[in-house]
Amino acid sequence: MLESINLRFYRIFMKKVYFIFTILFSTFLFFGCASKQLDTEVNDLKIYKQDAKEYTSTMPTFNKNIQEKLNKEFDERYFKPWHKEKFKASIKDVTWQFKYKNDKVYGDNNRVISKKWFEEQINNSNFEKYNTFLRKAITVKNSNLRVFPTNSKIFYNPSVAGEGFPFDYNQNTGIKINSPILISHFSKDRAWAYVLSSFAKGWIEVNDLAYVDNKIINFFENQNYYVAIKDNFPIYKKGIFLEYIKLGTIFPVKNNKAITVGRYANNHGYIRVVEIPSLYISKKPIELSENNVSNIINELLKEPYGWGEALSHRDCSALTKDYFAPFGINLKRNSYGQTLDYRYLDISSLTNKKKKEFILENAIPFLTLAYMKGHIMIYIGQKNNEPLFFHNVWGVKTKDFFGNDGRKIVGKAVITTLNMGEEVEGFDDKRSLASRLLGIINVTQKKE
Repeated sequence: MLESINLRFYRIFMKKVYFIFTILFSTFLFFGCASKQLDTEVNDLKIYKQDAKEYTSTMPTFNKNIQEKLNKEFDERYFKPWHKEKFKASIKDVTWQFKYKNDKVYGDNNRVISKKWFEEQINNSNFEKYNTFLRKAITVKNSNLRVFPTNSKIFYNPSVAGEGFPFDYNQNTGIKINSPILISHFSKDRAWAYVLSSFAKGWIEVNDLAYVDNKIINFFENQNYYVAIKDNFPIYKKGIFLEYIKLGTIFPVKNNKAITVGRYANNHGYIRVVEIPSLYISKKPIELSENNVSNIINELLKEPYGWGEALSHRDCSALTKDYFAPFGINLKRNSYGQTLDYRYLDISSLTNKKKKEFILENAIPFLTLAYMKGHIMIYIGQKNNEPLFFHNVWGVKTKDFFGNDGRKIVGKAVITTLNMGEEVEGFDDKRSLASRLLGIINVTQKKE
């Protein structure tokens, strides 16, 4: 019996020793390895020069007729909200976000959001008035389309890799100044409007829009469109700051003056003319030339990652959308949507080696998108038979000693291979860019 008691205590003792060892070992891994990973760049950023001029010496030919056709489609899509009578989406489709009420999600303070809070947001959303106001409008500044009519954030478990900041599920997308929109209705507090843009629906703050009449619409639809080819430059009216302009912003130009819209206190808009240096904007579409491509990419390189364009930074599909805009190609907003208008080449069943070979044989530098679930990249050519991609990425997926998911944060727009981060401790090859890659599309080849 004494031996039995001793054996029991021995087992308890060993379990405690194992538990303490596990904690100590995990702590060592975290502080000994993770801190080094936070402070260092992935090797691809050291091996491959982060300058587009290194890769643009051989440019593809972009058929002028195809480009003009795509540019015409760009304009038609851009102004489409002003030519719709109402929203086509059903109530079910525009209230999908109500499901978050039943999920365990967290707020700005990393505390669980109550069902009462969601009930307040659902009530304020006022979808009883859906499709009743139906007025044409325009954004008068850069803004956001939110999932609920609030600037409060919604996160899944912040302690889980790939969740928490910056992954705010209340952020649908950013939206640029001069974007045509159609208003469905207002929130009950009238601080927000539910709107349709050319690429997304969502809640926008009322102070960020203005109603437009036929005069303003005619000013804008003048077929003389310029596009911002520099990023984050300020514009002024009589010396007064108006906005920082993002690359890809569209400006109608009349008499060599760029047009925007101002807003009166009653929400009505008025034509506002601003002077922008010719260095910052160019007539759309611009030529797919070595100089233009390298300049556009270098403007976007190293920009911090911004989920849904939070904090005015781009995510992967915002980068691809804005990269192509100056060339007259109007992509949809999310990564999957950007594959739908073009002939899709499925390579999901190939080995990683065969995927690379397929890309080298079939992809067109600077005109091909590489798609995987939740991420999209621009193919920019090859170096030493390694396909290279320009993309804005959050991080490299990893697994620790105990199989827990992690991230080596990249957090910006970069030029990398499909092997990005392979040297990182805990690199998860099954979830590498190469392993996750599903297919490619060439934006010159529309779906038939």
